[in-house]
This record gives sequence, structure tokens and C-alpha cells, in this order.
Amino acid sequence: MDTRTRWILGLLICLVIGLGIALIIVAGDDSNDSSNPADTRSTVNPATERLTEPTTSRAPTTTPSTTTPSGGTPVPGGTTSVPNGQGGL
Repeated sequence: MDTRTRWILGLLICLVIGLGIALIIVAGDDSNDSSNPADTRSTVNPATERLTEPTTSRAPTTTPSTTTPSGGTPVPGGTTSVPNGQGGL
């Protein structure tokens, strides 16, 4: 038998064996089994799901708060100073 023929037959046999193993793996796959607790995929397709946002007929109104804080103790000194770029860590 010619050497080239042996190589071709060997490669074909390896290809057939590989395809057979792949078929066994695919046939034994149970990813569609719904009793699997690790299977938590959603059944909703995000590409077709319609998202709705709440609509309002008028803008929200806010009332300005001009009340003074009640309770607690005021900050000593009563003024704040602006950092001058010195100190730190």
C-alpha cells in the first residue's frame, strides 16, 4: 500500500472517530432540561421586550425650603475656610 494512501486513510479514520465523539457529546447534552436549578436564564427576549417609562402630564413641583435647621448643635466658629493648598497627607 502506498504511503500517501495510508496517510489519507489514517486521517479519514481520525475524522470519523472525531465526528462520532462529537455526536455522542451533542446527544448527551441536556441544556434544555428545565429541572436543572443552575439554569436561571430568562424566557424574555431583551431584543423584543418593550420597555415603558412612566409618563407625567406636568413637571414635578418643588417648594423652596427656607426653614432653619431645628435641633442639634451648631458648628463651632460658624464660618468655613477655603483650603489654601497646604497640609494634607
